[in-house]
Amino acid sequence: MAIFESIFDLMYLALVIGLGIRLLIEKGKITKMFGIMAILLGFGDSFHLLPRIISHLSPGGFEAHAAFLSWGQFVTSITMTIFYVIFYHFYKNQSGDYNKIKMIAVYALAAMRIALVLMPGNNWGQMPGDYMYGIYRNIPFAILGGLLIYWSYQHKESPGLGRMWYLILISFLCYIPVVLWSDSFPLVGILMIPKTIAYLMIVVSGFQYFMGDFGKVNLLGLSFVNMIMGLVGGVFYREFTKYYDFTAVNHLGKLHVHMLVLGFIMMLLLYVIVKRYEDSNVKTLGRPVHIFEGGLILTVISMMVIGIYEVVGEGVSTISIPAISGISGIGHILLTVGLAWTILKIYNMEKQIQGCE
Repeated sequence: MAIFESIFDLMYLALVIGLGIRLLIEKGKITKMFGIMAILLGFGDSFHLLPRIISHLSPGGFEAHAAFLSWGQFVTSITMTIFYVIFYHFYKNQSGDYNKIKMIAVYALAAMRIALVLMPGNNWGQMPGDYMYGIYRNIPFAILGGLLIYWSYQHKESPGLGRMWYLILISFLCYIPVVLWSDSFPLVGILMIPKTIAYLMIVVSGFQYFMGDFGKVNLLGLSFVNMIMGLVGGVFYREFTKYYDFTAVNHLGKLHVHMLVLGFIMMLLLYVIVKRYEDSNVKTLGRPVHIFEGGLILTVISMMVIGIYEVVGEGVSTISIPAISGISGIGHILLTVGLAWTILKIYNMEKQIQGCE
C-alpha cells in the first residue's frame, strides 16, 4: 500500500502541475486562469502529500512526521478554498452567469472557511487535530461545493462545464466521510483516492476543452513542460538531500537528467521533424506521444520514490525495491512502445510524402 500510494500521489501531483503549466503558457486569459487553478491545486496538495510519502518510506512512520502532516493539511485547506474561488470564475465565464449575489456568496463562504482554518482551536501541528474544528471549518467549504455543483449542473450544456458538476460531486461525496469518520474508522481514508482522481479529472477535462486536438504546438508545449519539471526535479534533489544532510549518490540525482533528455530534448526533436507535416497527420501522433510521456512520468516517479526512500529510509527496509523496479519496468515498456509507435508513424508519413513527390 505504501508503494501504491506514494506512486499514485506523485503521479497526481506531476499531472495536475504539468497540465497547469501547459495551460499557463497559452494566450487566453481564461486558459491561463485555469492553468493557475491547476498549479495551485497541485502545489497546495504537495504540502500534504509529500509528508505522507515520506512517512510511508521512513522508519519513523506517520508519528514522526505528525507536525508536517498537520501543517500540510493547513496549507491544503487554504489552497483548496482558493481553488474553488477560481473555479467559480471559470464557471462564471463559461456560463455567462454574472449574478452578483452568487459572487458575494462564494467569497463570503471562502472567507469564512479560511477564517475558521486560521483559528487556533484547530491545533495545527498536532495529529490528529481538533475533531470539532475539523467539522466547523468544512461546513462553509461543503456549502460552497454544493453551490458550485448545483450551478454547474444547471449550466452543464455550457462549453467546458459538461463534466464538472459530477466530478466536484464525487470529490465531496468522498471527502465528507473522511472528515466525519476517518479518525474512528481509518479505512474510510481510502476514499481520498477517488477524491483525488476526481480532482485530476477536473483538470484533465479543462485541459481537453482548452487544448482541443493534438498538433505541432503540443510537442513544443510538452517540451517546455518537461523542461520545467526537469528543472524542478533538480531543485528538489538538491534541497531535499541538503535538508536531510544526505551526501551519497542516489536516484534523485537522475530525475532532471531523464526529464531533460527524454522529455525536453525528445519532444523538441519531434517538433523539428514533424513541423513540415500537415496538421491532420501530426494529429495521429497524439496517442503514441502520450503513451511515451506516460511511460516517462511513471519511470521518473518510480525513480523518485526509490530516491526518497534512500534518503529517509535510514537503511531500514520499509518498502520492496523489487516491486518499485517492476513498476519502473512498466514505465520503460510504455516508453519503448510509445517511441517505437511514434517513429513508425513518422516513417509512414515520410513514405507518404515521398510517394506524392
